[in-house]
Amino acid sequence: MLHPAFCLYCSAMLDKRLKKFLPLFIVLFVFLITLLVFVSRAPILIVSDISFNRIYGPMRLKLKGFSISREYFRRVIEVSVAESAGPDLVAIAVEAISRRPYAVLFPYRYLEGARYYKNSRPKVPVLVVGGRNPAPHEETDLCFVVTDLATDLYRAGIGAAYIAADERVLLFSDGSLPNQYREAIREGLRMQGSLMDPIFVNSSVDYSSFSGVGCIIVAGPASRFLERNLKIPVVLFSWIDPGVTPRTVKIVFDDSPWALAIQALKSLPSDGEELLLSSEPQILKDRIEDKKDFRLISAYLKEELEKN
Repeated sequence: MLHPAFCLYCSAMLDKRLKKFLPLFIVLFVFLITLLVFVSRAPILIVSDISFNRIYGPMRLKLKGFSISREYFRRVIEVSVAESAGPDLVAIAVEAISRRPYAVLFPYRYLEGARYYKNSRPKVPVLVVGGRNPAPHEETDLCFVVTDLATDLYRAGIGAAYIAADERVLLFSDGSLPNQYREAIREGLRMQGSLMDPIFVNSSVDYSSFSGVGCIIVAGPASRFLERNLKIPVVLFSWIDPGVTPRTVKIVFDDSPWALAIQALKSLPSDGEELLLSSEPQILKDRIEDKKDFRLISAYLKEELEKN
């Protein structure tokens, strides 16, 4: 039979150890409860395909997914579909991931798939992210997210003017650029004190007069221009992973579904609503030689983003 004093000693030592590890147990318990709540919440689904993933970059996708997940405390799940998949197969792929997601984002190229899915899941918010594609007039049950190109070009003008300093800014665009967009760039340039009128060029034209140009904004097909490997700084509108672009690219404007998701989901829009959202600018810090310039450009673009 154990001596009572020994039993008391053992009990005291056990209590001491339990008290020592109690904070760890509490932290572990809170973590498990938080994880359980996180996993049990309806996820956000974003439809994409292999070609987009290759352009956008796998690491970039993970970082964007983490950012969206942190913002909404929900899982963000990519629904990968074949580029040639029909509307029914796209809808089936989404339903296979979750029966009742928080929301589903479809690129505009899968508009028919979004319609097909919405018909089968009318209570699930469905957002079609279309870049510069306007919402079809007959739509009443889908929300369309359209890029605010005027604001984007205004901010691009601010960044380009700062980079170009005392030289001119040239804009390559796809087709004729409406006056409202031309004026948006001019306003951005004037914001930085540039009084020189920008040069507007159709991206399909074989343009070669770059003398006196301090920065180029590429808002149309970029590959043809970037292959020239000019030494002029570039502000690029593209979904491409900035890491694979030439070092002359200083700022990238991204209006992909992954870039616009946080803004689009902040207040889930009603069916039939159209959202006008600005692209997400990424200023490539390692390509801006003067860190003071990087901070100033970042501050200007962030300020203008918050205004809009």
